[in-house]
Amino acid sequence: MTLRSRAAGALPVVRGVANAVLVARPGAVLRAVSAPAPRPARWVVRLLGARVVLQQVAVLAVPTRPLVLLGVAVDGLHAASMVGTALASPRYRRAAALSAAAASASAVLGLLTAPAAGPRPEG
Repeated sequence: MTLRSRAAGALPVVRGVANAVLVARPGAVLRAVSAPAPRPARWVVRLLGARVVLQQVAVLAVPTRPLVLLGVAVDGLHAASMVGTALASPRYRRAAALSAAAASASAVLGLLTAPAAGPRPEG
């Protein structure tokens, strides 16, 4: 088993567990990473965490390159939306910047650990 394949198997587990914490304990996470006030709504944190948990469950169930790359694209879109939020809303800048950084890191790690493309059919 290569380092890439071990990382590809571990990454969805780590991301899933980390985001399950967002779903289960959004207040504790917000207190740990956000400025004292205002904080994003807990339901928003839960929703974003649940999205990542579902994404990682899908990757664990069907660890194919196209699915992993779809997740990379979703993470990239999330990162871009959070950069926009950070720029547009000083009130939520810290939380949005942290979310953008996490999504960007996830996208890069997904690219680095995506399963290799299968052989191309001869035609």
